[in-house]
Order: sequence, then C-alpha cells, then structure tokens
Amino acid sequence: MGNNMKRRNFGLSLISLLLMTQAPAFAQEKKEVCLVVPFPPGGGGDNLARSEVEYLSKNLGSTVWIANRPGAGGNIGTSSVVQAAPDGKTFGYVTNGIFCVNPLLYKTTNFDPMKDLIPVGQLSKIGLIMVLNPKAIPGVTDLPSLIKYAKEHPGEVNFASSGVGTTSHLAGQYFAQVTGTKLTHIPHAGGAAALVEVLAGRIPFMIDVSSNVLPHIRKGALKALAVTTPERLTAAPEVPTMKEAGVDGYELYAWDGFVLPKGTPAPVVEKFSNAIKALKNSEDAKQKILKLGAEPVFSGADEFAAFIAAEKPKWNSLVSEIKADSH
Repeated sequence: MGNNMKRRNFGLSLISLLLMTQAPAFAQEKKEVCLVVPFPPGGGGDNLARSEVEYLSKNLGSTVWIANRPGAGGNIGTSSVVQAAPDGKTFGYVTNGIFCVNPLLYKTTNFDPMKDLIPVGQLSKIGLIMVLNPKAIPGVTDLPSLIKYAKEHPGEVNFASSGVGTTSHLAGQYFAQVTGTKLTHIPHAGGAAALVEVLAGRIPFMIDVSSNVLPHIRKGALKALAVTTPERLTAAPEVPTMKEAGVDGYELYAWDGFVLPKGTPAPVVEKFSNAIKALKNSEDAKQKILKLGAEPVFSGADEFAAFIAAEKPKWNSLVSEIKADSH
C-alpha cells in the first residue's frame, strides 16, 4: 500500500513536471500577428486600421495587435515592416502617401515600397470634402463663385492644408490645375491646425478627408461644396460630387490597405489576402469603416497591386508640381 502510494505520488509529480516544462512551449505556440501602423494613435489612419483588428484576428485565426511607429510621413514604421522577417508574423498598414507621395518627397527613404512590399489587400477609399467658410470672402458662397473670384484674383485666394505633400495639399493643387486657377498654398502642422484657420475665416477653404471636416459641416460652421470621390459619400449623401457641382475631371481620394514584407511565401500572402476579402462578409466591419467617413473596399492582393499601379501616375504628376516647395 505504502509503495503503491509512493509510486502514485511519483507519477503525479512527474506529470506535473512535464506540464510545467511544456508550458512555455504552449505559450510560444500562441498565434499572434503584429500590425505596424506608421502613424500616431488616435489619428485617422490609426482609427481605420484599428477598426478592423477584431475581424482580421478572426479571419486570420491569430490575435492581431497594433504597434504604432510614427514618423517621416509613415516611412519609419513602414521601414520596420520592410526589415521584418517574411514569416507572416508582421504586416503593415499603408496609404497612398507611403506608396505614391513619400518616395518622391523624401530623399532619404531606405526602401522602395513597390519593390520591397507585397500588397495584400485594400481597406478603404477615403473621400475628401471641399469646405468653405462663406464669411471669408464677401460674395463667395459656393463653388462657382469661388472659382470665378479666384480667376479674377490670381494668387490671392489661399487654401489650407495639413502640411506640404499631404493629401489635402495635393488636393488643393489638383483643384487649381483642373479649374485653371492660381491659388496660394498655406501649409500647417496637421489638419486640426489648418481647420482652425478656415473656421476663423483667415483662410477661405481647404479640401480634407471627410472624417476631419464632417463634424464642422454638421455643426454648420463650414459649408460643404463638394466631395472628391466619383460618387457621393455614404457618410454625407447630401454633398454633391465635384462633377455635380460643376467641376468636371476632378476625382481624388486617399486610400489605405495592408502589406507584407518582400519574400513572404505565396501561401502566407494568400492567407492575408483572403482574410481581408472576407471582411466583406461582416456588416459590422463595413459599418465601422463607414462611420469613419470612408468607403470599405476589402479587396485582395492582386486587386490592390493593380490599383496602386494605376494610381501612381496621378499622384506623381501632382507631387512633381510641389516637390521643390518641400525642401
């Protein structure tokens, strides 16, 4: 009896020891994936990326956690993705700025997004809205009167942006190009600072991402003249498109998506691509994007790569016009 009890206790102790020694292995097998967001927490890009983490985790079968690594217009965080092991444990959030603008504006980028990253899916298209302070210029209360005044006073009409080379800067430059007007660009340290000037009437207008300007439109502080997307925005169906407002040939919107490091095996790329496309099956995933003023796309790897290739010429043309001002 005593020997049997000793043998039993020894057996239980041995089992306990084996379980203890195997515990770290079990912990290491826990599936986690790092999503690098190259912008500060709480910003527009971070909010969009963060809105889909729950659904991406489910679709990937791994817990997705976010690492914010801001700086240099997104180049710092994106560089860390380029340098990450191509094993599917790190992927990145990217924008039109990272793929199409930064390579032309920054001399010191240590990577080529077209060569060093693999697009795996587009998240959304982010519409811009042209907003006007109707008190800024007497008699200028809508798009036709703004264009008329600008043509009659070349170089005297200012537009605000969140900084040189930002989407709001390029949107204003593009507007001048399409309408044949000469406008003066006034850059600011971020969209919030730019909006302060427009709200105060010191600068008459700006064209910015919908999520930044919609609250001021809804309060009646600013007048929405037009959206820059081909169709009206779901978040602001009452605002006409540029074409509907009288400006033909103007389409511009920010966009975002996800990438993996170059060298990632094809099956891993396909897994991420399918996980992003599967977001279409979740109404909650769609609504979270819509509430942020963007339009969900949820395309896969091939579609996103083709989209980026088609977008680059447009952005290259815009950037070439303001490149000298950025240095």
